[in-house]
Amino acid sequence: MFDYNEQIQAYEEAEVNLPQAVKDKLRDQRQANRDRLKKNRPEGIRLCDDHFIPQGSMAINTTIQAPDFSYDIDDGVWFHADDLKKPDGSAMTSKEAQEMVRDALKDPKFNKQPEIHQNCVRVFYAEGHHVDIPVYRKSDEGTARERQELAGANGFTASDPTEINVWFIERVADLNKARPGAGSQLRVMVRLMKRFARSRGEDWDMPNGLKLTMLVDECFPSGYERDDEAFYHVLRNLKLRLAFSLEVENRAQKKTPKDKLTKTANDSNMVELRTKVGEALVKLAVLHAGSCTKEKARESWDWVFQSDGFFAAYDKNAKQAVALFSNAALVRAGVAGTNSAGVLVPLGTVAAVTNLPHSFYGDVHSKK
Repeated sequence: MFDYNEQIQAYEEAEVNLPQAVKDKLRDQRQANRDRLKKNRPEGIRLCDDHFIPQGSMAINTTIQAPDFSYDIDDGVWFHADDLKKPDGSAMTSKEAQEMVRDALKDPKFNKQPEIHQNCVRVFYAEGHHVDIPVYRKSDEGTARERQELAGANGFTASDPTEINVWFIERVADLNKARPGAGSQLRVMVRLMKRFARSRGEDWDMPNGLKLTMLVDECFPSGYERDDEAFYHVLRNLKLRLAFSLEVENRAQKKTPKDKLTKTANDSNMVELRTKVGEALVKLAVLHAGSCTKEKARESWDWVFQSDGFFAAYDKNAKQAVALFSNAALVRAGVAGTNSAGVLVPLGTVAAVTNLPHSFYGDVHSKK
């Protein structure tokens, strides 16, 4: 297979993986929500840092860059069931528990106040992203009878908010033990699969990130050290897998049978995923031809990821391309600053000042 690994790795680092400055910004906003909730919660409600539960792709480091900053950050919170009481002593309903959290998160500086969304409280940000805060109650905490329930539209229902995080982190650790770097490569494969699935925006109807994560884990070939080879074989294995079944199970569950993440045996977004994976493999077939050139490899990979000129720029001047596209990611995210020498750097860097043409909202929305 033609070796285009250097370019794929550089693309994943510069254009796919979330820059550290963006992660820091999102985590700062998450912490601000936690602090606001601790400060404004009703008297008698116990709450400390250990009650917060990072969830989703941020928690397992598989979040990818979003040009419109449309990140969905999940940060659950649990309360002692005995604390969730109304003034008359009766237990709060699931909606009342969500309302309590929503009200504590409100801030007069927000353009749009937090809202209840089905199974979470959502906090909105002017840049386009939001933080979802699922609300849980815990009974018999620290005992063999401990149980945790999620507040949702249908009342309190049993739920384990750490199940997927624990499963994925353990999976990464086990793979790294079997072959150093294999678990870390699994994360890269998940991020690349998400980028492929989102590469055409709304023109493609694709499964969500959780389904893609489960499928990549199921189809991950742990024996390839090169990321370009590994991703090609993820696609190849996925094509065979989807020809057999379009249903996706929650692989994090220990029970049998596991819950289905797909709604039917023939979800439209799964059908489209199968079609697009097949098209990608047709485009990448040239990589196995003896006559394959760098130009042909670049064209095939560019079709897969729609790299917006990254591969062409990299093949022309690698160092310049990485700097240019990495800086562009910071600017898009509103975390770019300029140092005393006029060089673009992440905000927070020593002597950096905000890159003025680009607004940075921070924790609260600026007034319009």
